Amino acid sequence: MNRFFSFVIPAHNEELLIDRTLSCLENLDYPKDRYEVIVVENGSIDATYALAERHASDTFKIFSSQEKGVSKARNLGKTKVSPEIDWCIFMDADVFLKEGFLKELNDFIEKCPRACYGTTTVLLDDDSPAAKFWSAFNNFFYGFFEVLFTIHIVRKDLLPKVSYDENLISGEDIQYGRALSKYGNYFFMTTKTVAASARRFKKKGYVAMFFINLYHGLICYILPENLLKKVNWEVIR
Repeated sequence: MNRFFSFVIPAHNEELLIDRTLSCLENLDYPKDRYEVIVVENGSIDATYALAERHASDTFKIFSSQEKGVSKARNLGKTKVSPEIDWCIFMDADVFLKEGFLKELNDFIEKCPRACYGTTTVLLDDDSPAAKFWSAFNNFFYGFFEVLFTIHIVRKDLLPKVSYDENLISGEDIQYGRALSKYGNYFFMTTKTVAASARRFKKKGYVAMFFINLYHGLICYILPENLLKKVNWEVIR
């Protein structure tokens, strides 16, 4: 059974990477009529929308919103998905999927019928020892604490039950996962088919980003929602 998947991608000032991200999705080794892509460009001041629109088709739908905010973009995106979908995949705009991703995910879900929402291992697109260490640490951290990051995979029936908190600038993915946990079981799929841009690490340095992300992750996991609204996250493009 080839399940129907919908990708929802918020994109803010992503002109450097959006073409690569969407090209990867076009090249997935999966029936083209069994997945769709929803891009929500939000408040960009660069060529993100124009570049994304080059990929527009019946199954690649590009929307634009003047309101900034990743949560607003994701919430808007999920209202645009096809009623035929089985699963929704919220994905960052700097994530590059390999050809076999959807086949692997489809097989994983087939073997785990109780899976309701979850994420996957993510590898940085950098072959340096520092990048490999960070990828291993990051995957262990998020898998151990059972939280969402980078790519959020949600079963269709859970979509209307939970939305992203649009008041949060940071940690919205962790809060979204916590809300979903009230309705079903978390899963963590180990894979080599999901890569994310290492741009933040290359600009800030791997040692600095290790401590920044460790601090940020713990703060977002520990703080109550009313305090989490005051936490910001530096955007690096």
